[in-house]
Amino acid sequence: MKHPFHQIHLYEIGSRLFCGKKGKPLPLLLNEIQEKIPFGWADEIWLMGIWKNSPSSRKIAETMPALRPGYEAVKSKIEPGDVYGSPYAIYEYKPDPIITDKDDLTEIYEWFQSKNKKLILDFVPNHMAIDSPLVSNHPKSFLLANESKDFKDTFFHPNGNRYFYGKDPYFDGWTDTVQWDFSNPEVEGLHIQILREIAKQCDGVRCDMAMLPLHDVFEKTHGKRSVYRWETVIRTIKQEFPHFKFYAEVYWGLESKLLSLGFDATYEKRLYDLFLNQNLQAAKEKLCSESNLNQIRFLENHDEERAKHCFGENGKTYFSLLSANQGTILFYDGQELGLSKKIPVQMIRTDEESTDLEAFAFYERALAAIQKREKSIFYRDPSYSEFNGLSIFCRLILSENQRELIIWNPNDISCSGWIPFQDEIIYQKELKDIVTGNVFPQEKKEEGLYFLLKPNELQWFTF
Repeated sequence: MKHPFHQIHLYEIGSRLFCGKKGKPLPLLLNEIQEKIPFGWADEIWLMGIWKNSPSSRKIAETMPALRPGYEAVKSKIEPGDVYGSPYAIYEYKPDPIITDKDDLTEIYEWFQSKNKKLILDFVPNHMAIDSPLVSNHPKSFLLANESKDFKDTFFHPNGNRYFYGKDPYFDGWTDTVQWDFSNPEVEGLHIQILREIAKQCDGVRCDMAMLPLHDVFEKTHGKRSVYRWETVIRTIKQEFPHFKFYAEVYWGLESKLLSLGFDATYEKRLYDLFLNQNLQAAKEKLCSESNLNQIRFLENHDEERAKHCFGENGKTYFSLLSANQGTILFYDGQELGLSKKIPVQMIRTDEESTDLEAFAFYERALAAIQKREKSIFYRDPSYSEFNGLSIFCRLILSENQRELIIWNPNDISCSGWIPFQDEIIYQKELKDIVTGNVFPQEKKEEGLYFLLKPNELQWFTF
């Protein structure tokens, strides 16, 4: 039976790093973004780190010894200006001067609209930079530590108050941030004001650590009950901007909770972890058993190590599997080049890393194949998924001008068999595998299409 196939392609670009390395503001670099191979594949562009930088965060980033090894891993000689500060310690929700000299993002947003691309920006619900003007303007909306007997994870602000750093339940506070007080009902209204202004300049937000304002999570972290309601925030914004999207970075099994509160999609890291731990049978079951429509899956992003570093050549297999499943695929800038070094988010200049030509050729083939899919797409999981007692992943993706066959062996031994010819799978004199680029001559036999897959090997053919 055929089922409708829906997939969204989300392309993350570190905007500060991109502008910093080029030495130009973003409006002068938009054509260079368009030339990147993932741009044509992408439905949505997430410009990560576009909001105004915090001077205090920059000073902390420049002087914190624990961050130095990360910088030195990607820059042989650290020079003044290479380290800029964390994009998640936001001073205020206005564009950073390194991005544009304008007061808003209208010019940039209109360009993306002209290219039929949706623009996604950051929203950080849990905290602001310690020196944000919002702390002075709304001193009681941030979590006071005046009565605390333990000064850990706190700081003294020039307004005379002691505040808690922003944090989650499991780690020490982020020392360049101040914690919003979700037990104060005014915070919800302030967030709505901020989001209204953001929504005029883009099509959606990726909400950083979106589970931290939840009632029980905030109480576990700070001992106070949150009154913050994501459902009210999202509903209010969507009443004015009906097509505005809310994406949640979320962990700890709270994905369904946030979806129930109105988020359009949430991170889904469990499949990533299954790949990382080589638990391939469980990965196959997850791929086959879920519709994945509200899940954002990835092999890398700015928080994770590079896919090339984590998965090596297996990254080609895993990206192919993401491409064969519904939902949202998050693709990080540089992934298509096979880069292996994780760049700290505080940096805006690094050494250039050489391109992995095999990885580049693979992504060029894979993204081109995906772009050929028509809007009306269906998928089918054939019944012949067991060969010689071994279960494999087998999926057909069907559109008007292209048919794709993806077969993957998640077993720890080789597997072979015949896939019968039928309406969707027809005889070809030769088949080219998108993963390797290898061409396989074919003999027309009654049994159908022959395959032989090594452990964790995947082949992706188009007809």
